Amino acid sequence: MVSSKVPAAAPGAPAAGALTGRSEDLISAVEALQGGSHVAVFVIGDSGLGKSRLIEAVVAELGAEVTPVRIHGSASLTKVPYGVLGPFIVGLPVQEATSQLAVLRTLWSHLEEEKRATQKPLLLIVDDGHDLDEATAGILAELAAAGWAKLLVGSAARPGLPEPLLQLWFEGIAERHDLRPLTLAQTTELLEGKLGAQVLPSVAEILWEASGGNPMLLNGLLEDAKKDGTLLRRNGVWLFTRHLNSHGDRLTDVVRRQLLLRSPEERQALNLVALAEPVSRELIESVAGGDAVESLIDSELIRLTDSPAGELRLWHTVYGDTLRNLISPARSLQLRQSLLRHMDSEPTSAEGLLRHVSWSIECGAEVEDRQLLRAAVLASRLDQDELVRKAAALVKDPEQQIAARAVIARTLFNASDYGAAQEILDADFCEGESLTSLLTGSLLWAAVMSALSHTPADIMQRAQDLKRAGDRLAKASPENSEAIIAAITERLGIMEAMVLALAGEYPQASAQAGHSGTRPVAHNLEAAFRLSLEAERLLAAGKGLSALAVMSQAIEGAGAVPYELDFLADFLVVRAAAAAVQAGDWQTSESLLAGFVAGSGRSLISFGGGVHAAHGIILLYQGRAAQALNTLSAALEALRLADPQQLFALTAAMAFSAAAEVGAQTKAELFLADFEAAPGALPRYMSSLAAMVVVYGKARLGNYPGAIAELKRLGRPDPEMETAGLEFEALALCLALGDTDSAPRLLELRAGLEGPRPAAICAYAAAISTDDAGDHLEAAKTCEAAELWTFAALAYDAAAHAYRDAGDTLRERMANSQRKRCLDRADDLPGEETAKNDDSLGILTRRERDIVALAVRGLTDRQIAAELQVSVRTVEGHLYRSYAKLNVKGREQLPGIGGH
Repeated sequence: MVSSKVPAAAPGAPAAGALTGRSEDLISAVEALQGGSHVAVFVIGDSGLGKSRLIEAVVAELGAEVTPVRIHGSASLTKVPYGVLGPFIVGLPVQEATSQLAVLRTLWSHLEEEKRATQKPLLLIVDDGHDLDEATAGILAELAAAGWAKLLVGSAARPGLPEPLLQLWFEGIAERHDLRPLTLAQTTELLEGKLGAQVLPSVAEILWEASGGNPMLLNGLLEDAKKDGTLLRRNGVWLFTRHLNSHGDRLTDVVRRQLLLRSPEERQALNLVALAEPVSRELIESVAGGDAVESLIDSELIRLTDSPAGELRLWHTVYGDTLRNLISPARSLQLRQSLLRHMDSEPTSAEGLLRHVSWSIECGAEVEDRQLLRAAVLASRLDQDELVRKAAALVKDPEQQIAARAVIARTLFNASDYGAAQEILDADFCEGESLTSLLTGSLLWAAVMSALSHTPADIMQRAQDLKRAGDRLAKASPENSEAIIAAITERLGIMEAMVLALAGEYPQASAQAGHSGTRPVAHNLEAAFRLSLEAERLLAAGKGLSALAVMSQAIEGAGAVPYELDFLADFLVVRAAAAAVQAGDWQTSESLLAGFVAGSGRSLISFGGGVHAAHGIILLYQGRAAQALNTLSAALEALRLADPQQLFALTAAMAFSAAAEVGAQTKAELFLADFEAAPGALPRYMSSLAAMVVVYGKARLGNYPGAIAELKRLGRPDPEMETAGLEFEALALCLALGDTDSAPRLLELRAGLEGPRPAAICAYAAAISTDDAGDHLEAAKTCEAAELWTFAALAYDAAAHAYRDAGDTLRERMANSQRKRCLDRADDLPGEETAKNDDSLGILTRRERDIVALAVRGLTDRQIAAELQVSVRTVEGHLYRSYAKLNVKGREQLPGIGGH
């Protein structure tokens, strides 16, 4: 959707109100109706995909070229011949009302009057064409085929168009547009247009997933989320403050309208599926009847899964909460009893059990502790915190209550409420009377203590209580003493490896490994954490590719993760991404992040901030400071709500550096304050990076004269440690600040560094040492290949100076041109606010800004289409809308506005 700031489009430009993702359909439909080879355009799609909006956009685009006449289909008149033509044939005698010739003559007379009044060709507009009776459809098809009028018809995919209209398509004189759900990119564009501000990527991901790309459901979810405070704008960023509510007023209205069209048997079947999904088809049919189920499947309200058992689910998952919310407790209990009478066992799937327990709790039915605890664990994995608390609170057995409280603590950990989590876990730590309850929550306890900035030594000293409790339990059960001691020893090993990995204390890790070296690693979790520590050591040594290989091994070997360590996957991905970023392997880092997002689902609200932070750091390292600033700002807002990986301080430091890079003084001051107020629970390597980029940012702002010396000191924190990687990061920042004296030391480090990023920056350092124009050009090309746009610009600038000193003005101009091109790729000139913050460009959607940027660079429409992998027609449509929004006549005026 376009911004409300958009001025009226000029005649001939695409309609400003066209739906996002439908531009090609709009242009093609208009061209078909304007041309001579087509007599009809059919718009086909499921409910909510935007058929009516597209039809209205086509009519608006045609404007004064046609005489629009609207015919409204009606489900109640589907079996009444010519019923929908009533308003046009009111003067027809009753005895002739069923005569096709008489109806056609009367209708044509009415239409001719309208055509004479406007002197424009007729366009018959039919919404809900699937509800037309065959007789009416036949007359409309005859009018179109004879060339007396053109048709614009919208229809549901099921049952589809009546046969006479469909025949026009078979004959090749009608154009058909089958609307598809919006893609993620289109959903993002729509949200940006509606919200008019920066939208956190996870917001688009979650809404797209929940709505299935259906614009009607998307708009309903969006309005409900804004209304109930689930979606808020903080510091210019739209983000979710909690999990999406899918039973708000707008969505409830949509579902109610669907229910009004269904029979009592169908409503019963739909409610049963909503309450019990996934549920056996045979079971639902035994209660509500096979016809009702078949009808709901045909109407795409429920679907049959690919499971061998033939389970039923709602077609749109967001309908579930709404339907369940509409059912009274008494009716819910009645439905539950009717279903239980036909069930011979409890649900076998995890999700089925979760719905079964949730439904039982809602009805006030008794649920045994085993099911409650299992449901609580499953709900915690799906971030259904409300169900976690409800199920855990009903557990009665004292030993199982320890496990139930640990699950609640896990939800608090994910919400970054570490104090509350510690309070629960401290009370139960080492208090269990069985080995299972003794170990329950111990790993989460250690993670919480680490998040609260306790040192590994302190945590492991307190963890000795677990050993003493294990000894007590072993004495009480001599026959199991060996197994108990072994399990406790294994758990302490995992805890030790974990807290060291979380703190990034790789020197101590080596010492500890030597201290306990006679004990082999007995658990894959311990192995994963030990590998993470090795990767941390390699990162500090500048061996990013080796660290990435080690982290890949850790990810592959982690195996099944206990529910209390659900953050482990995030932890491993973040460490792997850090290795890829240091090396400059952008493709691998993006693949890691994309893979994590694809598997996160609802947990993106808890863990998505770290993903966005990683994207922002990649952009900053590439020299795209303006884009990095936007991404890191959004990530910070997400991390304020939930920060399981304690990445807030690093992200604030990077955001401060990005703001300083583009000269955004006020923002930089705010981010610096965030960094200084953040808890210091970062791993050692990340803590060192954060300190370095803060020094760099202060130097960029011009208020840190000792920055170079400070950076070099931070790069070598301990002469006894191998920290070539940290020193490389420090010296790279020194080079970016113009300190060419750092080049010789970088060349000394070059042989031990890994990856295209260190290689490119060291190539620039080598060119500085020779100060040869050709070397500078080669270094610039190497930096370009590594996508380090700021360093490439610096190398081209050095080449231009060398050519100028040599009196070669032609090559000097060439080098300066290349420098400008690299700075364009890096968003803007350092120290200047990005043009993307300009109000005139702020009204453009993301895709429009991308296309305008390429047009400013001089690319043709066809080249832009190839670059963005869209059609030329799409490019033309976006440019037309951009011209109208920016109030310019053509692309020749764009550089004066965008400067992009």
